[in-house]
Amino acid sequence: MYHMTKFIKFTNFLINTNNIYKIDITPNRYNIHIITKALSGYGWNMFGFGSGTMSSYTSEIEVCETKHSTDYKILSDWIDKQ
Repeated sequence: MYHMTKFIKFTNFLINTNNIYKIDITPNRYNIHIITKALSGYGWNMFGFGSGTMSSYTSEIEVCETKHSTDYKILSDWIDKQ
């Protein structure tokens, strides 16, 4: 059975792997592209109507081998297991 880790634990934060859009791999550096989805609005009433918005935000996290050696190793090990 194939099992993928749901979170990557870095030294100062966690990343939910479901939010990773892509990882750019360059020599000594990873750029993790994150998409975060948000829902807001009113719930459904008895007639099935509601209103709200759905949006997404993108951000990028850089993990450099020289600046963030521990996190770089954590991400390298995670990528190798995939």
